[in-house]
Amino acid sequence: MPVGDPVSPAQRTAIAQAVASAEATSGLLVRVHIGALPDGRASAERLLSESGASAVETVLVAVDPASRSLEIVTGARAAAVLSDRTCGLASLAMTSSFAAGDLVGGLRAGLQLIADHARSPRTPHLDTV
Repeated sequence: MPVGDPVSPAQRTAIAQAVASAEATSGLLVRVHIGALPDGRASAERLLSESGASAVETVLVAVDPASRSLEIVTGARAAAVLSDRTCGLASLAMTSSFAAGDLVGGLRAGLQLIADHARSPRTPHLDTV
């Protein structure tokens, strides 16, 4: 593992597989950033905006292991199918694993939770209660 790189190649592969699974399940674009977030949420929002036009359908999970911070930021379409409660539960699942020293396991658990709880927005005239 290169100096300063918080994940090994095998861990990168495991994270990429978790991302691919979450995308297939949720229909959203999923990005994971592991590294410095000097401005916390503002840094995460800038990272999301770097996705360009696809930012609206993207959920970004940004982890700064050094400062022990986690941000989940969603684009407009992603926010329509992911509740704040779901993101909070995913955050809790991730931070519990992170505290035990399991970065990859935490990301897997959080991404799976996000994917499983993504829901289509309601269309009032087509959806029934």
